[in-house]
Amino acid sequence: MAEYIQSISAEDINKKTPTKRSLRTKKPFVRTLPYGHYDHGTVITGTIREEAPVKEFMRRKRVTQEDFLRELDPAGHLINDREYYPDIWRQNTDEADKENFGKWFLQEVPRYAFAFQQIILQKQLTHLCGNDIQFELSDKEDNDANNNTFNEFRRGWAKKNMEVAWYKSAKSVKATGDGALIGFLDNGKFGWKIVSFLDGDRLYPHYDMRTGRLLCFAREFTDVDDTTLASTDYIEVWDDKYYYRFSSSAETSAPLWDNVDSLAKSKFDTDGFVCEEMSPHNFPSIPVAYKRDDNGPCWTASEESIENYEMAFSRLAQSNHDFGLPIMYVKGEGSTELSDADLTHASKIFFLPSDGEIGFLNRQDASAAYNSELEKLEEQIYKQSFTVKAPELKSGDTPGVAIKLMYSDAYEKAMIDSQEYDAFIDKVVEIFQYGYGVETGRLLDFQKVNISHYIKPYVHQNDQNVINDLSMSIQNGFISKQTASEKNPYAIPSEWTRIVNEKKEQEQMDLLLQEQKLDVQNTANVDMQGQIIDMQTDANIKAAEAQADINNDVDTRDSSNSGSSDDDSSDDKKNAKKVTVKKGSVATGGRGGRPRTVGTDHNGNRPNENNWRRWDNEH
Repeated sequence: MAEYIQSISAEDINKKTPTKRSLRTKKPFVRTLPYGHYDHGTVITGTIREEAPVKEFMRRKRVTQEDFLRELDPAGHLINDREYYPDIWRQNTDEADKENFGKWFLQEVPRYAFAFQQIILQKQLTHLCGNDIQFELSDKEDNDANNNTFNEFRRGWAKKNMEVAWYKSAKSVKATGDGALIGFLDNGKFGWKIVSFLDGDRLYPHYDMRTGRLLCFAREFTDVDDTTLASTDYIEVWDDKYYYRFSSSAETSAPLWDNVDSLAKSKFDTDGFVCEEMSPHNFPSIPVAYKRDDNGPCWTASEESIENYEMAFSRLAQSNHDFGLPIMYVKGEGSTELSDADLTHASKIFFLPSDGEIGFLNRQDASAAYNSELEKLEEQIYKQSFTVKAPELKSGDTPGVAIKLMYSDAYEKAMIDSQEYDAFIDKVVEIFQYGYGVETGRLLDFQKVNISHYIKPYVHQNDQNVINDLSMSIQNGFISKQTASEKNPYAIPSEWTRIVNEKKEQEQMDLLLQEQKLDVQNTANVDMQGQIIDMQTDANIKAAEAQADINNDVDTRDSSNSGSSDDDSSDDKKNAKKVTVKKGSVATGGRGGRPRTVGTDHNGNRPNENNWRRWDNEH
């Protein structure tokens, strides 16, 4: 900061601008007066010719933003003003009160104020801001990089609570006539603040006369000085490069401040204020989104009806107070006037003559006329402000079309407002895109991707009908699954990304499970093959043993018949090779190697081979 201040040269200070801009000026809020209706002279038929248009000066009454706040708070309504609706002077006619008899006193009349303005404000905000700002990726290339940038943009929008900023801005405009969002960079972090007359801020936008472009923006407010603890007036100013802060009680001794103050005052007319800060705001343009409604608050069209409603209701209450209770009368000889006596209690005893009579006077009831007036006024209050009272619904779900028809007035107003606030949202998105892009280091990515946005008016709906319509649209090929996911009332901004990730994870799990099944199946096949080989080996062994028994019996019979000697038999045994059959397989990890089963018969003989003698000798 100090280096920047020192860099200001005398040449910069002496630069002359065409005119100094007076910061604390703005277009006033007005309401039209009925004077001058069709009072523009007459024209004789047949003599109408081309002429200059009639210049008429409409008469308007100035209204202030303080008036708007009084209208918003029922305590500040006009009905509570005793000059507008005075109390009643009455004379004391009670002879028993000798001290005050005949004196006049002021009787306070009942006054009733209603918060129609708050109801209208709440309902219009609901339909305008009930849905989040809608973002769509409008880039022709729908690739992973663009989708990631788009999702990061929307996550940042939610992270920085930009929907809250949008709601507070709209509330300020609809309650006080104007409001602004200001973006800033604090140590590289993006932030925002809402300035509004609701918080005591006076806003002064200044535009280029030729282009209508915002040249600078000023905010005036009052705060407590940290040094003196005194109430101090401040003016904050933003232009295309710098942020300025002027103070009404700045006490600076550093000579550098003189340069800053001189440079600032060469641009702005700030008599009575001293510039105590001047620094770059680091945005490419003025980081201010400003919106004004020249009609004032959202209840302006209904204000007169609201005042008449409160007046009629208060008069009805006064009538009930004066004439609500019946008037008792007594007839007969010796009866006296009891009009000033307390007749509100039932415990009254009267002594009447034989021809006496007691009863109550019937008055003309005006409450029905007042009620009719009140009903019509209430209806007009809501109609003029495009506000819909919540209808009484029958049991069961109401179709979405029926709900839209019931709220058509409010929905149409929100649709019009969405167009009125479109330029304001453009500026808000621009400020966020730059500030959050600088914070995250993804400014170029945000600027490369085309992201469209729009306001979607809110209307009460049947969510189940919406989901069914989306499902039918997908089945019929009208919309994509991604679009349906984005339009789903239960979806979050990154819902489609979550769906894609879940699908990828599921595919990976299915592939892994399939591989595990194949491994198990291969292991089972190997084990089964080993078991089959073992079973075959056992069968071969049993068959060989059975055959050996048969051969032994045959050789025994042959030996007995041929008379062969035991020596020959013993020599054959010595020369014969010992044959064994081993069980097991290499694949299964069983005992020994595989048996001699390949290319042999059930007795273990290969073609043209005979081992009967061998089996006979061994067994």
